[in-house]
Amino acid sequence: MSEQIITIDSRAEIAALNNLCVRLEVEAAAAGRSVQEEMETRTDLELAALFCGFQLAEELGKRGQDRQDVANDAVALVTAERPGLPAFDPKATANFRIQVSRWLGLD
Repeated sequence: MSEQIITIDSRAEIAALNNLCVRLEVEAAAAGRSVQEEMETRTDLELAALFCGFQLAEELGKRGQDRQDVANDAVALVTAERPGLPAFDPKATANFRIQVSRWLGLD
């Protein structure tokens, strides 16, 4: 498994993190849960895949539903665990969960 370090440095990454957090907040509200509870329903891999999908959508200039579709496609692709696809280091994705929690003010 190759190691992918997930950092929050560029404008596209910050936008992707903001989009991820908004999505978590909206889905938490829709389900009648807190954001913390919503985060607990997601795997580390799913959170990282959503972030990468939102980052790609930002870099492609996608907006609205198109942005959500790119993020959803990224989750489907990354979580499919097909041979030959890039893999994320479990430590990196766990650390990413911490970054998302901090960004949401949950730490």
